[in-house]
Amino acid sequence: MGAGLRGDSLEEKLRGDFKKVLDDQKLLGDRLAAIEEGKAPGQTKASGLDGAASDTGDLPPALDGEAPAFPPPPEGIPDNITVTPPLPPAAPPAPPVEKVVGAIGSATSPVLAKGTEGSATDSKKKNRTIYLPPGFMKARLLTGVDALASRDATSNPEPIIARVQAPAVLPNDVKANLSGCFVIGNATGSLAKERVEVQLVSLSCVDFDEHSVVDQPVKGFFVDADGKKGLSGRVVTRAGAALARSFIAGTISGISQTVENTFGETSTSALGTVRSIDAADAAKTGIAGGLSRSSDKLTDFYLDLARQAGPIVEVGAAKDVVVVIQEGVSLEIKPGAGSQF
Repeated sequence: MGAGLRGDSLEEKLRGDFKKVLDDQKLLGDRLAAIEEGKAPGQTKASGLDGAASDTGDLPPALDGEAPAFPPPPEGIPDNITVTPPLPPAAPPAPPVEKVVGAIGSATSPVLAKGTEGSATDSKKKNRTIYLPPGFMKARLLTGVDALASRDATSNPEPIIARVQAPAVLPNDVKANLSGCFVIGNATGSLAKERVEVQLVSLSCVDFDEHSVVDQPVKGFFVDADGKKGLSGRVVTRAGAALARSFIAGTISGISQTVENTFGETSTSALGTVRSIDAADAAKTGIAGGLSRSSDKLTDFYLDLARQAGPIVEVGAAKDVVVVIQEGVSLEIKPGAGSQF
């Protein structure tokens, strides 16, 4: 059988283990029955109200004797006063409510209808106005721009137009309903910053409900998505070929002048410097002089062409920008013809 065990001894060992398992199951069943009858885990029958002794089982009771009484309340506090736990901290204040100013025609009195009493001068004087304080608004470029970055850029700016995408944010959490308005500006390139500087020119809005129009000059600038003044772009220069041709023409001009000076003899006297040329060298001298002068003209032409093809800063359309109103302005609401709206 192995390990020095015989068949009869192994059978006795298995019977003993099986009996132990049965005894454990019986003990577990007795404890479950006692719990269902409301007895303590170590009792076989319930104790009386007077604390009479009861037969205990294999397990000891949870507590020795009777359960302890509740502790007395702390001194100085009457019995009829209930101590409440501390209140949780107060909630933080709610954020300020943003106020949106209505449409263009809802700020003041209605516009005078066409054909009412009063001359054209009186109706012009009674046009409504809305004061737009300094603020900012999100916009999107409708046109791209290739802004010159040369010295002549400030005198020849490029026009650019953007559409306002959201209400303008004004001081004290107030918003002005300028969504859909057009903003026009002048763009110039800056080679040092590699950006396009845009100065606002005008703000144009139309109100279909009130048949009114706003077209007012404003002062401000554009800010890119990185939070810096101006629009970031790509610097492009196309003057490389023109400068190379100008260099070649200048070199030819210098060589021609040197060749021209090698022909003839130069004599200096009290009357000045006199150069004498032989008849055989006259043709060579004329060819060298003509080539020198024509090369000078060609050099000037290529230099002027290189200035015109100076560096530019490219900015594409559909770019998200922020329009900043630098100074407050009174927007004059002009009445429009009802048939046009």
